[in-house]
Amino acid sequence: MLRTLVNMNPTTEARAFEDMFDRLFGAPIRPAANPSGTLPLDIYERDGKLTFKASVPGIDPKDLEIQIENGVLTIRGETRHEEEQKDEKIYRREVSYGSFSRSVRLPENLNLEEVDAEFKNGLVTISVPRLPEEKPKALKIAVRTSEPQQTTEA
Repeated sequence: MLRTLVNMNPTTEARAFEDMFDRLFGAPIRPAANPSGTLPLDIYERDGKLTFKASVPGIDPKDLEIQIENGVLTIRGETRHEEEQKDEKIYRREVSYGSFSRSVRLPENLNLEEVDAEFKNGLVTISVPRLPEEKPKALKIAVRTSEPQQTTEA
């Protein structure tokens, strides 16, 4: 009797799923400000709007750049390092500083003229309304005939 062993590695399976997700929504650009990987981003739809919520703690809103170009939403920013004092002793430094960026491909049926962005409590929320779906229109077509019309003689 022949036995087949299947070797499954949960870590490999999780990475494959993450790669598939990145292909669907655009691979994140690894930010320098977050060594653990990516700029945290939630994507959801509510009330006819596609919403993107990014966690950007410690960012001044004026240092945040949001743009849409060629159907790709990009969020960029930079966390700035505070000046060290000469008499300061640093025992541990875990807060990262530097530039970060995250890009996501957008679907085609969005109204890019009405994009809204709000910054609150270290979160930036970008809402993009969907375009209303066009309903099919009925087109009435007159039927003509190529037969000669009969005239009625009285």
